[in-house]
Amino acid sequence: MDPLKQIETQITKEKLCVDDLVKEVALHTKVGRYQLAADRGRDMQNSIIRIQQLERQKELYLHAVDLVSKNNREVINL
Repeated sequence: MDPLKQIETQITKEKLCVDDLVKEVALHTKVGRYQLAADRGRDMQNSIIRIQQLERQKELYLHAVDLVSKNNREVINL
């Protein structure tokens, strides 16, 4: 599988996880299970941090692909 596609798939999965965790936090808070809500909140923070890492990885990958593409064009133009 294409590395960019893998990164995008991981980002999508983490975003879906965050959506689920938001719902869980709301549910646990509603019924008074505050410790569980806090635990899911920490899990959500970890997922958001992972999304940020993946977004940076995606940017670096795209930058590297762009540099390689530019270098190939320069070699061809010689």
